[in-house]
Amino acid sequence: MLRRNAPEVGSWYEDAELGRVFEVVSLDEDDNSVAIQYFEGEIEALELDAFLQMPLRTIEQPEDWSGPFELDREDRYESDFADSFEEPDELLMLDGEGGMHIEEGDEEF
Repeated sequence: MLRRNAPEVGSWYEDAELGRVFEVVSLDEDDNSVAIQYFEGEIEALELDAFLQMPLRTIEQPEDWSGPFELDREDRYESDFADSFEEPDELLMLDGEGGMHIEEGDEEF
């Protein structure tokens, strides 16, 4: 549905003419401006009057979170990064006096 409502921070919209999807990220009532972030990551500041003239549809937040991160489809499912979450052999610990020491992975705390 096309709307001419006031923008709401956190709401997602689609420009009916351009097909671009964006979220309202801030409002400046003193300056009468609206900051939006397009799904691809670009941020733009608009005058409130210009925003209100746009042919917009309110939409749900996109399910695909990768838009602004420029990931290829195969990168999103890559498991290479999972190896970095293995349990370390040594842990850097803070002692009660503000100093640090190393605890071996096999030792009890």
